Amino acid sequence: MTRSFSLDDFVAEARAAAAAPDPLGAVERLMARVLADPDAVADGVPQMAQDEVLLFEDETISVWHERFLPDEILPPHEHRMPVVLGVYRGRERNTLWRRVDERLYPAGRLELAAGEYQVLGADAIHAVQALDGAPSLGLHVYLGALTSVRRHLFDWDSGAPVAMTDETFEAMKRRV
Repeated sequence: MTRSFSLDDFVAEARAAAAAPDPLGAVERLMARVLADPDAVADGVPQMAQDEVLLFEDETISVWHERFLPDEILPPHEHRMPVVLGVYRGRERNTLWRRVDERLYPAGRLELAAGEYQVLGADAIHAVQALDGAPSLGLHVYLGALTSVRRHLFDWDSGAPVAMTDETFEAMKRRV
């Protein structure tokens, strides 16, 4: 039986999870429960005009709806806070990086399909792309105010940090 899903309810539950004694664990449990029925999530999420939509943010949590497109790879970037990434449609690849001596080195790949989620730590650096020629749709819950944190993108070749702005983010995307 398909359960109904509401973005408003999800945001309210994520906010409550952020106030729990173990906020990361509470958000992870919420994501696992919600993504147990990815079709219900897909049915309950309205069409979004933008690829990245901020649903809610305060000093403890940021809740985003994300759409990754199949013809581009987002540049390596950091969040500087823990995040739970969840996919409810499509598949995506997160290429993980580590930074050593001002250089970027591949540190693995993580593929998520509809119904799956992953926790990334505050020090994670990743690049994201949709797989299988279709968009990847997901919900991301960050444990902090993502829009007020000074974050970086990282140059694909040199690993040098670049200030995260909308302009640099768009300029550093790669086409596949």
